[in-house]
Amino acid sequence: MPDLLFEIGTEELPPGSIINLTNQIKENIKSKLIQSYYSTSEEQFKTFFTPRRITIYIMNLPENQEIKTIEVKGPDKEKAFDKDGSPTQAAIGFAKKNNIEPKNLILKKINNTEYIFAVVKTGGQKTKDILAKVLADSLIETTGDKFMRWSNYNEKFSRPVRWILAILDKEIIKFSYSGIESSNHTYGHKFLSGKKIEIKLPSKYLETLRENKVVADFEERKNHINLLLIKESQNASGTLSEKYPDLLKTVTNLTEYPGILLCKFDKQYLLLPFCVIETVLEKHQKYFVLYDKSRKSILPNFIVITNGTEIENIKTKEQIIKGNEKVARARLNDAKFFFEEDLKLPFTFEEKIKALSKITFHKGLGSMQEKVLRIIELSKYIYQVLDHSFKKDLLVEDVTKTAELCKLDLSTHLVFEFPELQGEIGSIYAKAYNFNDNISCGIAEHYYPRYLGDKIPKSKTGFIVGIADKLDNIVCLFSINKIPTSSADPFALRRQAQSIIDNIYNFKSRINIDDLINFSINNIPNKNLKEKLIKDFFIQRFITLMENLSYEQDLITAVISVKNPLQDIISAKEKIDLLKRIFVIEKTDTYKSFLIAAKRLVRIVEANTNGNIERNNLTTDYERDLLKRFNELEKKQYQNYNDYITELITLIEPINIFFDKVLVNDPNPKIKQTRQALLKKGKDLFERICDFNQITERN
Repeated sequence: MPDLLFEIGTEELPPGSIINLTNQIKENIKSKLIQSYYSTSEEQFKTFFTPRRITIYIMNLPENQEIKTIEVKGPDKEKAFDKDGSPTQAAIGFAKKNNIEPKNLILKKINNTEYIFAVVKTGGQKTKDILAKVLADSLIETTGDKFMRWSNYNEKFSRPVRWILAILDKEIIKFSYSGIESSNHTYGHKFLSGKKIEIKLPSKYLETLRENKVVADFEERKNHINLLLIKESQNASGTLSEKYPDLLKTVTNLTEYPGILLCKFDKQYLLLPFCVIETVLEKHQKYFVLYDKSRKSILPNFIVITNGTEIENIKTKEQIIKGNEKVARARLNDAKFFFEEDLKLPFTFEEKIKALSKITFHKGLGSMQEKVLRIIELSKYIYQVLDHSFKKDLLVEDVTKTAELCKLDLSTHLVFEFPELQGEIGSIYAKAYNFNDNISCGIAEHYYPRYLGDKIPKSKTGFIVGIADKLDNIVCLFSINKIPTSSADPFALRRQAQSIIDNIYNFKSRINIDDLINFSINNIPNKNLKEKLIKDFFIQRFITLMENLSYEQDLITAVISVKNPLQDIISAKEKIDLLKRIFVIEKTDTYKSFLIAAKRLVRIVEANTNGNIERNNLTTDYERDLLKRFNELEKKQYQNYNDYITELITLIEPINIFFDKVLVNDPNPKIKQTRQALLKKGKDLFERICDFNQITERN
């Protein structure tokens, strides 16, 4: 069975988009093959990509399309046949369209109506012929944010397409895209080879490219770069940063034939904060920073991954080193200048807050100065409502000062040049101006976690001010209808709401998010928003947290359906944890019997039932005994939910006896109302934990 090799050669692709483009094209091809009656598995597909090419390799495709017998639906029987049973023009035309005789049409009933069907065979085409359209369409249907047109062609792609290789074993699959005719040719490294190369068989593809200075396999390229980095850093008596694997992935998509160079910079720049050096060299220049073995100080060296152009020429190597060192020197010099200029001015609220009045928070939401004032008020309120044990060793003055200073670095030269450093720079400047660690750490940590999976705040000041900042963002943007949709969340509001929920959970704080939302709404400039919309948004983030902690959906729903979890997410989590233990992990016969009894009780209570129990209407000892048990349980004090549910479990027998002996919906309306009220009292007691009716019974 033949293999397919499909390569799109382009001008240099953006490194961040290559994997997405490759996966899109692969999935497009896969879905179109399925539509064309080909059965494929994930194991048959391989993908390769570099900055100048995307390649899809499919193993063991059949030479011909599978032949399928299908039934094509036509008009209903009344339209297809006249009163004599002879086919009408509608039936004759339908039969002709499907290349069969009218007498071969069959009838099938669908929803009590009979329709005619044509039973036809389809498929059997050569795979090579089918692939021509499949491959062309897979490119046409690939999309992206910054796709472009070039020359006079209508087709679009991330970068101009320069060649297309498409072969099924030795046969060329003929089609064109953006004026490029497919062939069995590719190209090697742009500078080290550049020549047109014939691929005689798909199995020879990687080997042939390697001979022409192109490593097409991403993992092979990445592993090779990793080995080069480790060796070079050891030669320089240093080590790489803990975050270097992230940069490694990016750099792997910047090169086709990796080379490595060790460069240096002037030691004067080591006086800059580490985060500044890392941002300048790693984030902006894609260089690898080197540290000493303890990672406590940065070495005056950096590593550059090249596209291999220096490998065969010493002079070229020296030129590339000098060029990169010149760029690094210029960027570090700028950062040093900005840093020194910033330190000349006091880093205080009184000195810098006016500068924030000139920075817009968002159109229609005022300035950053106004936002900071809201953060201060909300931070004070959060401190006020936190329990005393949490506030131990935490001064309200430190919280207030952290809130005052948390956005001041937005007015500094360094953050203007490197926006990703906001928070980190504020923390450094606060330390330089002799603010204590609670304040300086809180300034940096109020942004945490910045990204999914990022570090969480350790300081209580960062925790409090972080909630205030993110909640203000969410409430303000909701108020001007900048609400996330299923396909877009440009302001990362989901991530910010998730951060609030996650941080409260990690700090084990019993803070009432409901109250915080209400307080924030009362302090924003535009109060024209639906409070419920924001609260539902946060509840969904709580559900996400529980799902990430591997709790079952029915248990989560059971708990949040009886009480808003935002009032105390720690308490809600404790209930879910308890339910998981007894109904999913332990699953004893007692717990199973308890769930059946609980459901039996809560299901029968009518929605409009009030809780007024007329004792004179309790006609049996079974009712009076159940009421007594409910009252005893209601009056007791419980240390935790486990103790409480242990008491609920003692109700299994009296509940079952009650239902076996008593008719709840008695013909006498007064007796029925009293019995419903009795069970409503029990239902309320059970719902202190959850709605047990939502829980799935497990074997």
